[in-house]
Amino acid sequence: MAGRFYKHVSFVVTLSSMAAPTALAAVINVPAGHATIQGAIDAAVNGDEIVVAPGTYKEAIDFLGKAIILRSCAGPEVTTIDGEGNALHVVRCFNGEGPDTVLDGFTITGGNAADGESGGGMYNFNSSPTVIDCIFSENYAAHGGGGMCNYKSSVTVTDCKFSGSSAALGAGMGNFSSTPTVNNCTFSRNVFALWGG
Repeated sequence: MAGRFYKHVSFVVTLSSMAAPTALAAVINVPAGHATIQGAIDAAVNGDEIVVAPGTYKEAIDFLGKAIILRSCAGPEVTTIDGEGNALHVVRCFNGEGPDTVLDGFTITGGNAADGESGGGMYNFNSSPTVIDCIFSENYAAHGGGGMCNYKSSVTVTDCKFSGSSAALGAGMGNFSSTPTVNNCTFSRNVFALWGG
């Protein structure tokens, strides 16, 4: 009787192991798989990678708290996310994104955080994404962070350029109650009204 019991338990465990395969991360292509970057983000789940072909994508995007990699396949010189002056923030991380949320290889432009708002190019709120090899250019914020605003965030920014943006406080990058890590970045021609070009 005891022998039959142990065989039965072993059989159940084997079935349980077979019923729970490990999910594989997907690669989502833009525009081949989804016409827009935001559409690809909406479809992605944690661990996925979104690869964006060269071009100008006239939209604003929100990472929606997802631990995903969003990267261009050819670099920021030929891959642009353009808010066209209509986007409050061209890129948003507002949902507790961490270091596994990655933005890699884009020009971010056309952000317009008017009416006392912050973060025209990118706004990180209570989030700490990783930003690599991006150009933040020609963005505006009425308050802080024309290129990027970090509020209660510990973003890591590497090999990025901040140029031609304007804001009242921190025209290139505004940091408020934040501890960003900035590696090998260039700040040039950013215009401020009060302090912190």
